[in-house]
Amino acid sequence: MKKDYILNVMDEQGNTILHLATWKKQRQVIELLLGRGTAAGLLEVNAVNQSGLTALDVLQIFPSEAGDREIMDILQRAGGIRAREIIIPSCESHDNQVINHPRAPESSQRHTDNLLEYFKFMKGRDSPSEARSALLVIAVLVATATFQVGLSPPGGIWQDDYSPSKDNGTTSLHRANIAGQSIMGTKSGVSFALFLVFNSIGFSVSLFMINILTCNFPLQFELQVCMIAMFFTYSTAMTSIAPGSVKLFTIIITSVFSSVTPLLTKWVKRLLGLIKKLALDILHKVS
Repeated sequence: MKKDYILNVMDEQGNTILHLATWKKQRQVIELLLGRGTAAGLLEVNAVNQSGLTALDVLQIFPSEAGDREIMDILQRAGGIRAREIIIPSCESHDNQVINHPRAPESSQRHTDNLLEYFKFMKGRDSPSEARSALLVIAVLVATATFQVGLSPPGGIWQDDYSPSKDNGTTSLHRANIAGQSIMGTKSGVSFALFLVFNSIGFSVSLFMINILTCNFPLQFELQVCMIAMFFTYSTAMTSIAPGSVKLFTIIITSVFSSVTPLLTKWVKRLLGLIKKLALDILHKVS
């Protein structure tokens, strides 16, 4: 039909048919596009999408799959290069203006913006399974860190019992303490309460994320049993090390508040969205 311009048409994310075929690892389609046919001279091999990626960049974002080497050879034989290799020559061409110091901050700012766009998750370009795996790793790290710091709070715990002696009629400057209780909680109940609240929020939300990200996984029920057991272990440990002055507060935070925190995050997210929308409407009316 001689509609050769369709080969270079871009979608909403700026991807051409070559970008999509490379992302899907469709080697036969790439061979057809970059072979010896009529499409070879019409297709823009190094077209850059809105994320600043060429087809070769897209291939290297999701490596370690069968056929990657063959696809890379096809792209490179057709003249495919990385997007940064396209930008660098243009930067070197203005009579060596790279050494001009007034332009350095602008170039640095542009480079930073490109990095943010490059690593930012984009729907339609990045694989949801890759994003889920990354989120799962982060959630596990947060759960591990918050659980460990809960068992070993800042300052440590008392190793033995102590009570001030009043036999000589003098009062000791040291407070009474019980072995196994938090030193920070004994000296400053407010600091221990703040530490408890934020650490419990991180721990409970991370467990909630793990539960969501492992939905429909094999042995999901057994995994849920493990997380529930770990949740109660954390609650018991925090209650045990809490001094008597904040023990009731600790029970409420670790048992009740932590259980409803994942649900509260949804309401907080909606509330922040409404506040942001209201602020934008006010700014629009003022301007």
